[in-house]
Amino acid sequence: MSSQGFRKRSGKLALIISLLAGLPVFYANTFQDKWAKLGDRTVNYTVDHSEMVVEGIEKELNAVRVKVKQGAINLHRCVVHYKGGQTQDIDILNSIPAGNESKVIELPSPVKTVSKLVFTYDTKNRAIQKADVEVWGRE
Repeated sequence: MSSQGFRKRSGKLALIISLLAGLPVFYANTFQDKWAKLGDRTVNYTVDHSEMVVEGIEKELNAVRVKVKQGAINLHRCVVHYKGGQTQDIDILNSIPAGNESKVIELPSPVKTVSKLVFTYDTKNRAIQKADVEVWGRE
Protein backbone atom coordinates (compact mmCIF):
# COMPACT_ATOMS: atom_id res chain seq x y z
CA MET A 1 0.00 0.00 0.00
CA SER A 2 1.33 3.43 -0.84
CA SER A 3 1.89 6.03 1.84
CA GLN A 4 -0.88 8.15 0.31
CA GLY A 5 -3.37 5.26 0.55
CA PHE A 6 -2.34 4.64 4.13
CA ARG A 7 -2.89 8.30 5.04
CA LYS A 8 -6.37 8.28 3.46
CA ARG A 9 -7.38 5.19 5.45
CA SER A 10 -5.84 6.57 8.65
CA GLY A 11 -7.74 9.83 8.15
CA LYS A 12 -11.04 7.97 7.65
CA LEU A 13 -10.41 5.85 10.73
CA ALA A 14 -9.64 8.96 12.80
CA LEU A 15 -12.87 10.57 11.57
CA ILE A 16 -14.93 7.50 12.50
CA ILE A 17 -13.35 7.30 15.96
CA SER A 18 -13.98 10.99 16.61
CA LEU A 19 -17.62 10.65 15.53
CA LEU A 20 -18.13 7.61 17.75
CA ALA A 21 -16.47 9.31 20.70
CA GLY A 22 -19.17 11.99 20.60
CA LEU A 23 -22.04 9.49 20.99
CA PRO A 24 -24.00 9.78 24.22
CA VAL A 25 -23.35 7.05 26.78
CA PHE A 26 -26.89 5.63 26.57
CA TYR A 27 -26.27 4.48 22.99
CA ALA A 28 -23.34 2.35 24.08
CA ASN A 29 -25.29 0.83 26.97
CA THR A 30 -28.12 -0.36 24.72
CA PHE A 31 -25.72 -2.77 23.00
CA GLN A 32 -24.48 -4.42 26.20
CA ASP A 33 -25.85 -7.77 27.28
CA LYS A 34 -28.05 -7.93 30.35
CA TRP A 35 -26.61 -10.57 32.70
CA ALA A 36 -28.28 -11.54 35.99
CA LYS A 37 -26.70 -13.57 38.77
CA LEU A 38 -28.68 -16.80 39.18
CA GLY A 39 -26.85 -18.23 42.17
CA ASP A 40 -23.56 -19.24 43.72
CA ARG A 41 -22.04 -22.33 45.30
CA THR A 42 -18.91 -23.47 47.04
CA VAL A 43 -17.62 -26.47 45.10
CA ASN A 44 -16.18 -29.23 47.29
CA TYR A 45 -12.83 -30.63 46.17
CA THR A 46 -13.36 -34.06 47.73
CA VAL A 47 -15.77 -35.24 45.01
CA ASP A 48 -14.59 -36.30 41.53
CA HIS A 49 -17.77 -34.94 39.99
CA SER A 50 -20.97 -33.51 41.29
CA GLU A 51 -24.00 -31.53 40.25
CA MET A 52 -24.46 -27.86 41.03
CA VAL A 53 -28.20 -27.22 40.78
CA VAL A 54 -29.45 -23.66 40.33
CA GLU A 55 -33.19 -23.91 40.93
CA GLY A 56 -36.10 -21.50 40.96
CA ILE A 57 -34.93 -19.43 38.02
CA GLU A 58 -38.16 -19.11 35.99
CA LYS A 59 -36.54 -16.67 33.55
CA GLU A 60 -36.27 -16.55 29.80
CA LEU A 61 -32.55 -16.91 29.21
CA ASN A 62 -30.65 -17.04 25.95
CA ALA A 63 -27.24 -17.84 27.46
CA VAL A 64 -25.49 -18.81 30.71
CA ARG A 65 -21.93 -18.67 32.01
CA VAL A 66 -20.06 -19.77 35.11
CA LYS A 67 -17.64 -17.52 37.01
CA VAL A 68 -15.04 -18.96 39.39
CA LYS A 69 -14.08 -16.58 42.19
CA GLN A 70 -11.46 -18.76 43.90
CA GLY A 71 -10.18 -22.28 43.31
CA ALA A 72 -10.51 -23.85 39.86
CA ILE A 73 -12.93 -26.27 38.20
CA ASN A 74 -13.31 -28.38 35.09
CA LEU A 75 -16.83 -27.81 33.79
CA HIS A 76 -18.07 -30.82 31.79
CA ARG A 77 -21.69 -30.24 30.90
CA CYS A 78 -24.88 -28.38 31.63
CA VAL A 79 -28.40 -29.79 31.60
CA VAL A 80 -30.97 -27.06 31.04
CA HIS A 81 -34.45 -27.82 32.37
CA TYR A 82 -37.20 -25.79 30.72
CA LYS A 83 -40.66 -25.01 32.02
CA GLY A 84 -42.92 -27.74 30.64
CA GLY A 85 -40.47 -30.56 31.32
CA GLN A 86 -38.13 -30.38 28.32
CA THR A 87 -34.39 -30.70 28.93
CA GLN A 88 -31.30 -30.02 26.87
CA ASP A 89 -27.83 -31.51 27.43
CA ILE A 90 -24.93 -29.23 26.53
CA ASP A 91 -21.38 -30.61 26.56
CA ILE A 92 -19.00 -27.88 27.65
CA LEU A 93 -15.56 -29.24 28.57
CA ASN A 94 -14.15 -25.97 29.89
CA SER A 95 -11.33 -25.60 32.42
CA ILE A 96 -11.87 -22.46 34.50
CA PRO A 97 -9.08 -21.11 36.72
CA ALA A 98 -9.68 -18.80 39.68
CA GLY A 99 -10.80 -15.32 38.68
CA ASN A 100 -12.06 -16.41 35.25
CA GLU A 101 -15.31 -17.52 33.67
CA SER A 102 -16.56 -20.13 31.25
CA LYS A 103 -17.27 -19.40 27.65
CA VAL A 104 -20.79 -18.12 27.02
CA ILE A 105 -23.12 -21.12 26.73
CA GLU A 106 -25.72 -20.11 24.14
CA LEU A 107 -29.21 -21.56 24.60
CA PRO A 108 -31.39 -22.36 21.60
CA SER A 109 -33.95 -20.05 20.03
CA PRO A 110 -36.76 -19.45 20.50
CA VAL A 111 -36.07 -18.45 24.06
CA LYS A 112 -37.88 -20.65 26.59
CA THR A 113 -38.38 -20.23 30.31
CA VAL A 114 -35.56 -21.96 32.19
CA SER A 115 -36.66 -23.60 35.43
CA LYS A 116 -33.38 -25.25 36.52
CA LEU A 117 -29.73 -25.61 35.49
CA VAL A 118 -27.63 -28.64 36.47
CA PHE A 119 -23.86 -28.40 35.95
CA THR A 120 -21.51 -31.38 36.05
CA TYR A 121 -17.97 -30.47 37.05
CA ASP A 122 -14.92 -31.62 38.96
CA THR A 123 -12.31 -29.62 40.79
CA LYS A 124 -9.28 -28.95 38.66
CA ASN A 125 -6.50 -31.47 39.32
CA ARG A 126 -8.09 -32.41 42.65
CA ALA A 127 -7.37 -28.98 44.05
CA ILE A 128 -6.84 -28.51 47.77
CA GLN A 129 -8.91 -25.34 47.75
CA LYS A 130 -12.68 -25.23 47.43
CA ALA A 131 -13.91 -23.18 44.49
CA ASP A 132 -16.45 -20.39 44.86
CA VAL A 133 -18.61 -20.47 41.75
CA GLU A 134 -21.30 -18.10 40.44
CA VAL A 135 -23.83 -18.85 37.70
CA TRP A 136 -25.01 -15.98 35.48
CA GLY A 137 -27.80 -15.90 32.90
CA ARG A 138 -28.28 -13.53 29.96
CA GLU A 139 -31.84 -12.33 29.60
